[in-house]
Amino acid sequence: MKKFVAFAAAAALLAAIPLQAQQQGDMVITGSLGMGGNSTHFRSKIVSGNETQKDKEVVPGTFNFSIMPEFGYYVIDRLEVSLGLGYELLRSELTDVWQDKNCFDFTHLFEISPGISYHLPICDKFYYSPAFHLSVGFGSYNQQSAGRNGIEVDKQGFTAFGFSLSLLSFEIKPTEHFAISLSAGDFSYAFVHFKEKEESGNLSATMHTTYNAVDFGLNLGASIGFKYYF
Repeated sequence: MKKFVAFAAAAALLAAIPLQAQQQGDMVITGSLGMGGNSTHFRSKIVSGNETQKDKEVVPGTFNFSIMPEFGYYVIDRLEVSLGLGYELLRSELTDVWQDKNCFDFTHLFEISPGISYHLPICDKFYYSPAFHLSVGFGSYNQQSAGRNGIEVDKQGFTAFGFSLSLLSFEIKPTEHFAISLSAGDFSYAFVHFKEKEESGNLSATMHTTYNAVDFGLNLGASIGFKYYF
């Protein structure tokens, strides 16, 4: 009985001591992983007298895959610097067919994303954590089409740059090593530059295309992430 009382008292004492969190030298692992796609199924039935003809067709749709692990380090108390390395694959809907072989457009993107965030305590285990992230990437855009002798591919290289500012970002840290991040709105900017070069005989042409996008989102259903501290 005395051992049980001593154990209960020690547990109560440990529970009363606030967890040390976001201290200088702490390290954290987080990231993102996503995959999605769709397809369309067609079925038909034709009845002519005593004959019935059935047919079905599956048309593949879009497909996407992305992965970005991220590592963070607290250079001082509450201030985290991070670095993410990512890859993203986008496949378009069916664009053409050559001898029963499907043609698609593919986008490949490799990205480096440094960031910084500050964790301001609101109450026990709950923090306001605004963050700023840069992103620099490069990739290729490949267009497939049916040619006379097979599938032809038109390749374009591109570079990308962007940044995002998360002002409505929070973190809940229920244990010493585990945290839940919540984000309800971001301001972001993206810049993409395409470069294509064509040569035919003595003729050489270089084309440049730039794409700019600004986005501000505020949603009531916050996005959720998970972080591991060590």
